[in-house]
Amino acid sequence: MRFNLFLIFIFFTNFAISQSSKNDSLEIQLKNVVVTAQYIPQSEKNAVYKVKTINSKIIKNKSANNLREVLQQELNIDLSQNSVFGTSVELQGISKENIKILIDGVPVIGRLNGIIDLNQINLANIEKIEIIEGPVSVFYGTDAMGGVINLITKKHINKKLTGILSSSYESINALNINSELGYKRGSYTIILNGGLYRFGGLSTNDAVRNLNWENRNQYFGNITFSKALKKINIRYSGGYSGEKLVSIGEKDKRGKIKDIDYYTRRLNNSIEIKNNFTGNKFYKLTLSFLDYQRYHNAYNVNPETFEKTLSKTDFKDNSLTKFNYGGINAQYGTKNNNHNIGYAIGTDTYFESTEGSRILDKKKSINNVAVFSSINFNLFNSLNIQPALRYTWNSAYGSVISPAFNAKIQLNENNQIRFSYAKGFRAPSLKELYLDFHISAGPITYIISGNEDLKVERSNSFNLNYFFDKNFDRIGNVSIETAVFYNDVNDLIALSEQVNFKRHYINIDRFKSIGGKINLTNRPIENLKLKTGFSLTSIYNKYNEKYGSDKYLTTPEFNGQIDYNLKGIGFNVYYKYSGKRAGFYLDKDSKSLIKTTRNSFNNLDIFLSKAFFSKKLKISLGAKNLFDVKDIETINQVGQAHARDMQLWGRSFIVKISYEL
Repeated sequence: MRFNLFLIFIFFTNFAISQSSKNDSLEIQLKNVVVTAQYIPQSEKNAVYKVKTINSKIIKNKSANNLREVLQQELNIDLSQNSVFGTSVELQGISKENIKILIDGVPVIGRLNGIIDLNQINLANIEKIEIIEGPVSVFYGTDAMGGVINLITKKHINKKLTGILSSSYESINALNINSELGYKRGSYTIILNGGLYRFGGLSTNDAVRNLNWENRNQYFGNITFSKALKKINIRYSGGYSGEKLVSIGEKDKRGKIKDIDYYTRRLNNSIEIKNNFTGNKFYKLTLSFLDYQRYHNAYNVNPETFEKTLSKTDFKDNSLTKFNYGGINAQYGTKNNNHNIGYAIGTDTYFESTEGSRILDKKKSINNVAVFSSINFNLFNSLNIQPALRYTWNSAYGSVISPAFNAKIQLNENNQIRFSYAKGFRAPSLKELYLDFHISAGPITYIISGNEDLKVERSNSFNLNYFFDKNFDRIGNVSIETAVFYNDVNDLIALSEQVNFKRHYINIDRFKSIGGKINLTNRPIENLKLKTGFSLTSIYNKYNEKYGSDKYLTTPEFNGQIDYNLKGIGFNVYYKYSGKRAGFYLDKDSKSLIKTTRNSFNNLDIFLSKAFFSKKLKISLGAKNLFDVKDIETINQVGQAHARDMQLWGRSFIVKISYEL
């Protein structure tokens, strides 16, 4: 199989280079500093939570424009694509509303069908990405039951004046332009950046007009202003992003064609005030206000001339949906520097509102107040124990208590173990509570409605992680990470079966996932990094309780990575094999259970880069999706195609040029 050949390639590359190179200049490993779910920024090695980091070097090496592109080859992460709602992410088998996406700890709002579109999250001002798998509800509340993805923005510059201009073109008719300007004077720092992304769209199916990968035009701009005082640091961050997505229709049964233009706008504002962590006390206050809106204009298309006229019933005023969010997060505590006990206490208060024609009474809101506390015991300089508790009151569903327990054991200089248990939760969304959607098809009107009596989804989750890291004389630095997890979710919110053309949200489903992974990383010489990993994720099959089918459905994954730099020339390879994925559905006619299987696929990207003029000018060339994967077929048990799953848009080539002052 292709992934076996890739594994062999990694092994022999490692062997050949390690035998032919001297190890006198082994790379000194700089420990990543992480901030997600931490008392204070600290090294990844010392963090009680296991935090996975994707740094700016990887983002640049992959020429990634958005969050979807940078996560494609990551292990234990599965991406799903919808032509209108965009790309959603799955961690440990848990997806959609249960994965919280943050920017500097502030949530990204505007879920559609439970999805935050990863294509809309631009990486131009992102310094690194931190990922925690498993519940982090104690720190981040609702929607963090499956994990968090926290994007950390660039906040500091090293020179008085900096500037970056970059542009890339991909052979799928995609153009990206980014610019950044930074200025530093004394204790003041200001960073401005902005850009655009244009994707002409393409089709991976046999449709005459429709592009299942729709045309996208995106614009964005960000500003960061910070001031360092004697004892505190103050930072303001503001951001704007807009998108126009063009959905081209096909002829329906009546011979009519409808095209729809979707418009999305985001405004993000946050102020952070924190002390400079001198002494053993710290505090941080974050104020945030977020605004999101989405609407569409539909056009009736003449099937002969293809001329468009704006629909009189389906346009902006009838389709506009708004979300607003205002939050206050405050935290105070002690650092655990050579002390046996540290603690943190905090509060997380926010309001959230939505309005639109599909919301009951056209406008609804909820208020949330939470307090949380965590204590860290450092015993024998080798054992960290951290119990935590969060109490949440919400105006829509009442009170929730969320406990958590984390422990880290430093066996010796090279070996450590982490264990965590958490009781996570997800509150019903505004849409699930207050949706009021009516759609007519001939004489029939279908109704999908919210349910104000919904209960909170609750989970019990366990994670166990072992990490080994050591420098060897002959083979360089070797690190091994193994992890296992178990998630059990109750009262999962889902749509009911249709009765009298009506459906509504109910607490009905139960979800479980269990699995594990192993990662192996080797740095045989200073300028070479080899990494490979394997994972298994098993998802509970709810139909087994009634139909006696398989209890768990297991999907394997394998990935590999090569980063090599020789005399200023960078060579990077990123690969992932996604194994077959089984599922079941009930046939409406026969009432029988049908098993389906999504076929496996491979995704391989290769990049080559070279820096010129004292590393101010950098040119990168890349080939993405070399196996030319497009839609993935899902086959039922009798060998017939059941569905096509959008995954990738086929092979493409990219060139990127960046210049730095």
